Amino acid sequence: MLLPSDRHVRPAYAKGTYFSYSASSPKPRTLLYPAPKPGLGGLGTHLTLDMTGQVRFGPDVEWVDGPEDLVPRVGRLEEAVREIQEYLPGVRPEAIGLDYCGVRPKLAVKEGEDRGAFRDFVIREEECFEGFVNLLGIESPGLTSALAIGEMVEELLYG
Repeated sequence: MLLPSDRHVRPAYAKGTYFSYSASSPKPRTLLYPAPKPGLGGLGTHLTLDMTGQVRFGPDVEWVDGPEDLVPRVGRLEEAVREIQEYLPGVRPEAIGLDYCGVRPKLAVKEGEDRGAFRDFVIREEECFEGFVNLLGIESPGLTSALAIGEMVEELLYG
């Protein structure tokens, strides 16, 4: 690492499980997001469509100690079904199943009163490291923001 260890940003790890949906309805053509809940640390278990148009739900947020655990846990299914039914009451619970999971590093607080609070889009030039710009926590809509981020970096470096 380029920066001294006391200046490293320690990520929190959010395991996110995706859930498959085997029923033929509802058959939306767009993504559906629940209203954000304070302290969740993510967008909620939303409806997404894969490349074939198949409905999936996820990812949920499960705080874990590191990025190694990539096995979906059966215990996440019941909570996910409850969350999904809050914004999509017509969904068939028996058609929802575990699919896959991944781990997302986040700039989040894992414990205490601020649990789930997170920072994103941290863009800063690092003091005493001329020409080094740190880009941290670039989450959704990071790709959409790429050009604007590039302009910010250019401004930081070249004024």
